[in-house]
Amino acid sequence: MMIDKIGFVNPLFLEGANRNGQASKGRDADSIRLSQEALERSELYQATEIVNSAPDSRVDLVAEIKSQINDPSFLNDAALDATVEKILAVLL
Repeated sequence: MMIDKIGFVNPLFLEGANRNGQASKGRDADSIRLSQEALERSELYQATEIVNSAPDSRVDLVAEIKSQINDPSFLNDAALDATVEKILAVLL
């Protein structure tokens, strides 16, 4: 009688074994250290992914502003004066 193998066992993934498949004793666990640049690039990548997944515009806000601009009473002297004051405050 022959029993078929269920699956391949990769010796690299055997915990506590060395290359020959024998248990290793007294060795520290493997570790990895990331440079500061790698950490910063990772944060930048994550932030870019968040920005790319966000919608391009707020459709509700754009529709509200369009309706206000189309209203003839919206563009009056008071609104224009307030806009000019805000622009001058930023420039000066």
